[in-house]
Amino acid sequence: MYYGWRGKIGLIFPATGTAPEHEFHRYAPDGIAVLTHRVLFERVTQEGLEALGDRVIEASKLLATAQPDLIVFACTTGSLIKGFGYDGQLIRRMEDAAGCKAITTSTAVIQALTALGSKRLVLSTPYSDAVNAAEKKFLEDSGFEVLKIKGLGYTDPLLMPRTTIGQMYKLNQEVLDPAADTLFVSCTGLGIMDAVPMFERDSRLKVVTSNQASLWAALRALSVNDDLGLGRLFQL
Repeated sequence: MYYGWRGKIGLIFPATGTAPEHEFHRYAPDGIAVLTHRVLFERVTQEGLEALGDRVIEASKLLATAQPDLIVFACTTGSLIKGFGYDGQLIRRMEDAAGCKAITTSTAVIQALTALGSKRLVLSTPYSDAVNAAEKKFLEDSGFEVLKIKGLGYTDPLLMPRTTIGQMYKLNQEVLDPAADTLFVSCTGLGIMDAVPMFERDSRLKVVTSNQASLWAALRALSVNDDLGLGRLFQL
């Protein structure tokens, strides 16, 4: 059986992760094939995140041989760490390397927040304060107000996939603000997509997560409009 008859998504993500691969494969609708490629990722720091850039371009060249319809760089801070516009630079380089459309997670998150009509955000992350500061600035430069942001302080990328839904649920509760309209739970390394509907019910906010936004943006770019039951975003 040919599994990519509706579209083929090339998925590039940090080698230490498990969530992007698992969640894309689990929730991909019938007819969507997901082709994965890992890239070396050593530290969740400015230097470690910047180093991902060239590796993603090389990975795009390899994935291009499978003729994907779209390539996704599934790393939130790795696609925004150099500030506003960096995601666009990566996309152009990926598209030049692969000869097909491309998107990054930070681009997908902005698209998701815009589609939901979000304006005032609260964020929970597994990151350090320094990485949180870079993400906060990127979101503010993109036109959103960040009311609160709090992280778990991790710099070891192997800790991200070990983070539980329960840990992020508790952190979500700590950042809630009555003025917020959206909760953004950041990091593709977190395996939390199953919990999006529950996060929305309990927070009474629209909820965006990194892998959820990445999959939504990829599918919509391929004109695949299935509602996967992953929160309000997939109803758009």
